[in-house]
Amino acid sequence: MQAATVSPVYVKASLQGAIKKGYNPEEILLAQGLPPQILHNPKLRISTLAFAELSKALTELMRDECVGLLKKPSPIGQLRFLTKACLTSRTLKESLLTWRDGTNWLDSSISAYTQFTEDSGLMATNCVKAEGVEEHYITDTILTTFHRMHCWLANEFLPIERVDLIYSKPDHSAEHRFVYYGAPVHYGQRRNALHFSNQLLECPIQRTADELRALFREPHTQIMTLPRQSTSAYIKIRLWMEKLFREGGGLPQLNEASAYMGLTEQTLRRRLKADGYSFNKLKEDTRRDMAIYYIKQSSLSVEEIGFRLGFSEASTFIRAFKKWTGLTPLAYRKL
Repeated sequence: MQAATVSPVYVKASLQGAIKKGYNPEEILLAQGLPPQILHNPKLRISTLAFAELSKALTELMRDECVGLLKKPSPIGQLRFLTKACLTSRTLKESLLTWRDGTNWLDSSISAYTQFTEDSGLMATNCVKAEGVEEHYITDTILTTFHRMHCWLANEFLPIERVDLIYSKPDHSAEHRFVYYGAPVHYGQRRNALHFSNQLLECPIQRTADELRALFREPHTQIMTLPRQSTSAYIKIRLWMEKLFREGGGLPQLNEASAYMGLTEQTLRRRLKADGYSFNKLKEDTRRDMAIYYIKQSSLSVEEIGFRLGFSEASTFIRAFKKWTGLTPLAYRKL
């Protein structure tokens, strides 16, 4: 989702390793063209692409692919090594085994194991965090990187059947709808794991060494934005809304969304509720993220952005933007 935004929770968590090494987080953010206010304003979200650039900068600064959040550093090139090893696999199941063995062979703070039944398979990971690191951001990062790299290897979206997380449900659990592409997340489990259907495990690995070289020219951006689809009704409607707003199609309506999905309005409401959302809440969040995207990425005026997002007056849009971020659109752009 091009316009998806990232919570300040993840921004602050990603900086923990650099702070432990004595770096000034505000200087790092300023160097990336990001507002230091995000460290103190819980509403001030940034775009996915901006977060990808921050992750890249932290990796280069720390010379560590896990940006100082683990007990042992992960040398730059480790992810490429694992992905390259998986290119020789025939199926997703073989690739999971290769990724597991490669992870355990490396002298790092990450370990992995797999488990298969007649119906499904899982990849579980564990990591030893650096002293003083309390956030669970690095756990989410390891799991989502593994998933997105395998979507890339298979050259298609791989639906996650279930996510298990050891830690308790956090205050920002709503962010996991994007992080895990709408998959059901279970907290307080005995392992950190992603579950896949048995049928999906037979999906072939299709990438080549040439494609791998192209991927790692800009790995952070590519990994952060892959894949852009899901089996979740929530994600599908979100993508449809983004497209509607980009094309100036006006405010999304429930009857239009249900027609797009080929469902009755009642069924769509039920499916969105199962994903933890209402139609109006999804519309509000999409408008917020599209507004931030346009303010940051385009030269459109505030009036033009407001009109494109279905606001009849600029003043109404400005009030909504301030409610979303704590700042006016112009103040956000100046940051």
